Amino acid sequence: MVLIPIEISSFIDGDTVKFVRNHQILTSRARWIDCPEIDTEWGIKAKQFVESLAQENEFFIEEYGPDRYDRIEADWFVGSRNLNIQVKLILQGLAYCVPPTVQYNLSKRSSNLLCKLIKSQTKAFHEKVGIWGDSNFILPNKRGMF
Repeated sequence: MVLIPIEISSFIDGDTVKFVRNHQILTSRARWIDCPEIDTEWGIKAKQFVESLAQENEFFIEEYGPDRYDRIEADWFVGSRNLNIQVKLILQGLAYCVPPTVQYNLSKRSSNLLCKLIKSQTKAFHEKVGIWGDSNFILPNKRGMF
């Protein structure tokens, strides 16, 4: 897959970005993570975190096609392929991993990313970083993660 530089229009929240391509505004959703909703303290912090990363670095996406809401599912990077935004959000305790729920063959790169996301979440959880240190934060009921 190819990294595509994007011109950011705005961030909707920590895991959804609007960007300009061919004079159109498109929406991308970060793959395999979920950030707290934007109307919460942690949702605001997640959005501010990705905004600060994007201000300081060139922003790239690696596209995987549309989701059910017609957003482009993608892996997000700043600067280069070495800095994955989904991993950074999870390490900061500003997102949690949502592994794929359908069976399909993952590429080696996708398998490696999924492992990094899970390991990063385990680290953030044990260190009680961000949402994991907030006794009032509750994961959405629709995902039985722990």
